Amino acid sequence: MAQFSDDAYNTKLQPGAGAGTLIGNWFEERILRDSSGEGRTVPQRHVPRSGLLKDWTKVPTVPRKGDDTFDRVYGPKSSLQWEAASHMIGKGDDSTPTILREGPLTVALKSAHHDGAETEVQQEDAIVEEVNHARYFETSTGIAHQKPDYTVAEKATHTSKSYAQEIRCGPEPDQMPALDNEGLEVPFHAHYSGVEQITNQRMFLADSEFRNNVKASAATGVGAFHRNSEFTKGCDKFILGVRKDEALNAMYTGLKDTQPLRHLGGELAPNHFAGIPSLAALKATIHQKVQEAWGPMGYVSLRQRLFDFCDHEGFVPKGNVVAVLREQLGVTEEEVPSKPLDVWLTQLVTMKKDELTASTFMSSLRPALPQKDKRRVLTAFKLLQGPNSNGIVRLGDWLQRLDDGEVKQTVVLAFGAEDEESVANTTVTERVFLELFSDLAPFLDIDSLLQ
Repeated sequence: MAQFSDDAYNTKLQPGAGAGTLIGNWFEERILRDSSGEGRTVPQRHVPRSGLLKDWTKVPTVPRKGDDTFDRVYGPKSSLQWEAASHMIGKGDDSTPTILREGPLTVALKSAHHDGAETEVQQEDAIVEEVNHARYFETSTGIAHQKPDYTVAEKATHTSKSYAQEIRCGPEPDQMPALDNEGLEVPFHAHYSGVEQITNQRMFLADSEFRNNVKASAATGVGAFHRNSEFTKGCDKFILGVRKDEALNAMYTGLKDTQPLRHLGGELAPNHFAGIPSLAALKATIHQKVQEAWGPMGYVSLRQRLFDFCDHEGFVPKGNVVAVLREQLGVTEEEVPSKPLDVWLTQLVTMKKDELTASTFMSSLRPALPQKDKRRVLTAFKLLQGPNSNGIVRLGDWLQRLDDGEVKQTVVLAFGAEDEESVANTTVTERVFLELFSDLAPFLDIDSLLQ
């Protein structure tokens, strides 16, 4: 019996019938069990087949245990990959344990070096990030070209003038009639919630000629266009009088004194919003301190102290403005906190990073000059001009008309002199003349100065 091939253990009963009877296996198994007590196969036991003899489709309840002849003879198949000996020569042996070549000191040094390198990289990234996010307020001025000073800048002599506006709208009108328009009044010292917005309806309502063109109920409420329900109430609910007709006639008579362009004013927001910080309240506090400290010439004195810190172009550092308000004017931290003050001054900084012009600060702080007074000041300036004045007047010509010696001395000091003769020939432009009266108007009656 052959023992070196798989076919030696299987004999086909019929050609093409598949596996047949295994030869010699039972005899070998019996000899192994008799001699050693153990065999190579699973011990077989009898399975009752009484039911299978009658019903051939019936399956045994207990499956029969068996084994594989090839596994029994050759043993279980191994999953190892076959490899040629020529490939195995010189190949590393992974089964041997790794020899420790680094101690705790080396590991600690490597970790410290890694942490140090990571920290340096993060610091460099932080520097690059700071440079990338830096804000530069300087423009090309001073880098690509040098901006001339305001004091030496001159208007171009030979310039091209376009007359397209004059062709479409006619010659440029005079600004003096526009100063009679009450709609141009903007009280900068009042809270914006108490300032009515200028609209076409309000301007028509204020004009006696165009008032009939406005469709609005009688303005007897808080605002110019707030409705009044008393006009439409029944006689049984009318509470303004016993006779509704007479009461309504009295209301209509009172409408003649209505001022549609009035402003409620106020330094703080109304009702529940009064606790919100207000710029108008901050300016009002400084305005009161200026009057208490320096009297009627307060804003003129404040401008002089600011000019002590200004450069030749009129720029003053923001810190010096705070120093003047805190030290010389005496504004305390409780009266005006530092944070709102810094926010306000930062909004006035435009051309330079931390500097603002003194004129911008004064224009924002002091109350605006009323339009009627502005018209009178400009009229007085035109009367002071000579035939060939070219828009300027001599300061001495105006000082000769002043009767108040204190006001005259304050004006002289405002121009950086000590006596009237030193500034008699100083030329004054319309803008400077208007700024001077804007500084005097908040605390002084300027009627005597314009006569």
